[in-house]
Amino acid sequence: MKPHLPLFTALLLAPLAELHAADAPMPKPNILFVITDDIGWGDFRCYNPDGKIPTPAADKLAATGMRFTDAHTSGAVCAPSRYSLLTGNYPWRGRKPEGVWNFTGGSDVLPGQKTVGAILHEAGYRTALYGKTGIGADCPTKPGKNPKKPEFDWTQPLLEGPVQWGFDYSYVLLQGHQGAPYMFFENGRVDGDVSKIVEVPRVKDDVSKEDLGYKIMNRGGPSLPDWDCRQVGESLLRKTETFLDAHAASNKAEGRERPFYIHLSTAGAHTPYMPPDTIRGTAVKGVSGMTGHTDMVVEADVVVGKLVELLERRGLLADTLIVLTSDNGGLTHEREFKHDAVNGLRGSKGAVWEGGHRVPLIVRWGDGTASGSKIAPGSVRHQLVAVHDLVASFAELAGAKADPDQMRDSISLVSVLTGKGGDDQPVRQTLLSQSVHGAPAKIGPAASPIQKAGAVPDDDMAHSLRDGAWKLVFNTQNEVVALFNLAADLSEKNNLINAPEQATRVDRMGKLYAEIRQSKRSGSAAMNDERK
Repeated sequence: MKPHLPLFTALLLAPLAELHAADAPMPKPNILFVITDDIGWGDFRCYNPDGKIPTPAADKLAATGMRFTDAHTSGAVCAPSRYSLLTGNYPWRGRKPEGVWNFTGGSDVLPGQKTVGAILHEAGYRTALYGKTGIGADCPTKPGKNPKKPEFDWTQPLLEGPVQWGFDYSYVLLQGHQGAPYMFFENGRVDGDVSKIVEVPRVKDDVSKEDLGYKIMNRGGPSLPDWDCRQVGESLLRKTETFLDAHAASNKAEGRERPFYIHLSTAGAHTPYMPPDTIRGTAVKGVSGMTGHTDMVVEADVVVGKLVELLERRGLLADTLIVLTSDNGGLTHEREFKHDAVNGLRGSKGAVWEGGHRVPLIVRWGDGTASGSKIAPGSVRHQLVAVHDLVASFAELAGAKADPDQMRDSISLVSVLTGKGGDDQPVRQTLLSQSVHGAPAKIGPAASPIQKAGAVPDDDMAHSLRDGAWKLVFNTQNEVVALFNLAADLSEKNNLINAPEQATRVDRMGKLYAEIRQSKRSGSAAMNDERK
């Protein structure tokens, strides 16, 4: 007899089990999933009409597709949220709840956990991963001059990376353009002459980026001599173009139309804020009229536009599901220019407040016309969704077999995307998001009395639990510190934690939070045995 599943677990698994069994099979689309870096809810003009950054590519996607207004990442920084975007799991189901940031010792993906690349490959897709991975990896080493300190062996492939995660092709930066190693890895191997790799020293703060020739950031580390972070966008486009042509050739040779899945992370808008002058003839540097940071938002938008052009030139646009989102909330550096990257939300990247994890989410599928689109052009949805819900969505569209040990916190959005679920039909009732490691939820004096949520794991991060329109906030000690009704108070100014009429709600949500967090060790034996 199977053990009883908690209510929230049963609700999560139900949509995966159904997979539209009563409906006629939907066509399997090609899928292009674009994840930008540090772009906030107010950076795109389709979300923030008062925004100062021109974002024509994102705005056109929204006008010809669907825009979500209540979409969230699982974490307010990249490493944990990117793990969720690859696996459909909350961050604490990985090796480290705060995420894995290095390129040695292995990734955040545990043995037995499948990425979206592996899931879609098994469903017949040809899968590719581009740009920043940001969830850790394992670079090979060899004995060094110091017996106690091995050296990297760049002649060998990665011990763990996209190949082991199940992607057919990959062209990645392990930490993004902001961190070492400053080189691309193609299918697990360095793309370049490994004999020329040097150890770049950490640069002092008084050395200008101009003096560096735009080659490195001040963190230092292994680098190819021709590294230039301004060329990341062009490199991703060039390799994507090659993949699309090779994919078409393979389909022709095999005599079948196999779909593709592309998981691509742009450089914009993370540091270093070194935008290229142009990308394929389109201006980037100086276009925002503000700072290098906002020009990097432009960089991401230009890359998106060029990706759409690649699809259109090959006749693939109408049959490709395009998704555009961000890995966490934005950065509010440009308020002096009257540009608000979070568009009135409280907090920003790293925070448990809405500005830290509420992100743009735009989806298009079709030719952009009402009659030729499976997603209604110009539609807007206000349901609470997680960006990692896309993993289950892609799996459903691909016809992947449901597995209760995979995508455990992801709920398919297909019914909403195809118009079968309006705003009056919630996708999910609850959602958890977390702050950056070590960042408490600072709201002034502690709430009185402090109410503990139960015996949940201590990971030194603040968390928030959504229950419909209500949001309960926990500090780094898992103590309840704030309650907001976002339907009436989206900017989180009116803390209702001590309102007597909300005591029952706070107690119930606290218990639900504890139940979800304590579910960490359930699942397959393989995952539990390897968890550290």
